[in-house]
Amino acid sequence: MNYRGGGAPENSSLRGKETGFTLAEVLITIGIIGIVAAMTFPQLMKHYQIVILQTEFKKAYADLNTASKMFQVHNGTTVSDYASNSDSQATLNLFKKEFNAILKKNTNVNSTVDEDGNNVGARPYKGKDGKWHGWSVLSSKNLDCQSICDVTSTFFDGIGRPISFDDAPKSGKNGPKVCIDINGEKGPNIYGVDYFVFIFTTDGYVIPWGQQHKDNQYGENGVYTNFIPNENTEKYCDNKWYSPYSGISCSMYAISNTHPTDKHKDYWHDFINGR
Repeated sequence: MNYRGGGAPENSSLRGKETGFTLAEVLITIGIIGIVAAMTFPQLMKHYQIVILQTEFKKAYADLNTASKMFQVHNGTTVSDYASNSDSQATLNLFKKEFNAILKKNTNVNSTVDEDGNNVGARPYKGKDGKWHGWSVLSSKNLDCQSICDVTSTFFDGIGRPISFDDAPKSGKNGPKVCIDINGEKGPNIYGVDYFVFIFTTDGYVIPWGQQHKDNQYGENGVYTNFIPNENTEKYCDNKWYSPYSGISCSMYAISNTHPTDKHKDYWHDFINGR
């Protein structure tokens, strides 16, 4: 055999053989990639949306606490103390000054009725059809039902988040409750997903509604009131309990990212997906 420059023999089987992919192999590979992408993309998008909601939730919680502390600095008293000596609407009017801008407001409260005389309640925004809707138990898990913070009007802060207050507390007690939609009018507008309930405290902070605190105010003999008993927090954060109040105590679980009833699962990925 003749060798040239130490290379492969002239009659070697490697001579003239080219390495690479055939068109069929390329098409098969592209097809597999497409199938995998089609299967995983919806899950990736869902995960991304949950991450966004969780981030918006943390920001809303921080912003409410900052505004509460600034209220105390500017007025020499806490939101709770001011409300107990005044009323919730007057307190809300003063509280909204702690935000850089107000986009708009509506005047809906618990007694608001539509043009036909049907109770509309304190809905932060209109339905998808652009109309206010009366109370419907069939829509109890979303904000077609009225906000639980239904004593005051609603203002929309500079990034479009609706904020409203509930009943003023007794002197020395926590309150009022404050409701906020963390992503504004954008859906899904569901308690425990993008609509959350907090409460002002006598020491100038905002905490999740239902979290234990020495100045929480409860009903007599364990009767449900606007200040939820601690032992019922799981009941009021239950996506299987079909009630107008389902989801209203979810903020405390959302903060810690813990499932209300299953310690092996989390809040943002498991609970709000019904797992």
